[in-house]
Amino acid sequence: MRFFFLLISVLMFLTSCNNECRDTSGYAFEIPASLSPAKRIYNIGDTITVSSMFSNRVYDSTNNQEFLLENYLFYPSIGFERLDTTGIDTIELVTSKHFDFVIESDFDLEVFETSDGSVIDGQYNNSGDEYELEYKIVCKHKGLFLKSFSSRLFFRGSDQEFPGKCRLVDANNPVTILNDGADNNADLLLEAVDPGWHLLYNNRLDRGFHDLGGYCFKVE
Repeated sequence: MRFFFLLISVLMFLTSCNNECRDTSGYAFEIPASLSPAKRIYNIGDTITVSSMFSNRVYDSTNNQEFLLENYLFYPSIGFERLDTTGIDTIELVTSKHFDFVIESDFDLEVFETSDGSVIDGQYNNSGDEYELEYKIVCKHKGLFLKSFSSRLFFRGSDQEFPGKCRLVDANNPVTILNDGADNNADLLLEAVDPGWHLLYNNRLDRGFHDLGGYCFKVE
């Protein structure tokens, strides 16, 4: 008899969870960011500022509603890649050769060099009711570049709790809305040496380029 009541309790719990989650496939929080000055062509020595600031009431495009995210951990992952070279030449994009990065000490951000470029990794500052980060890049060498600005939750943080969260569904990687959804020079992908970047441009309506906060630019 005790087993019977236990079984009924489990079934009721699962049923309530299924009802709770029946219309929820995940959470795609939208994070605003800005890049300024927003230009197509920069000169050597120019400084570009990238910042992101938003309140703890964050819009979720999957469920078309806002959620209160207090003490939520967002992990930015900002990448730089060179588009006008491929193969062995790509290794030359140890991006410290192409950019200087200026990060204030009160931001938890760090630059990592890879064979494909550079990644700025870390965590958003959280003051309790607001999230914030900022960094600057100084152009040092000529080239055609792609900057992406994403915020990763997979492997660390996708299961974080918040009021109203479905217990059976984790959050997806957030969507970055860069410069209020501007085009961000996406057509420069067509000048990339690797045709794979052309496909990204042709499929841009699928939001791949823009959801990752993509921005293309030249340094001359």
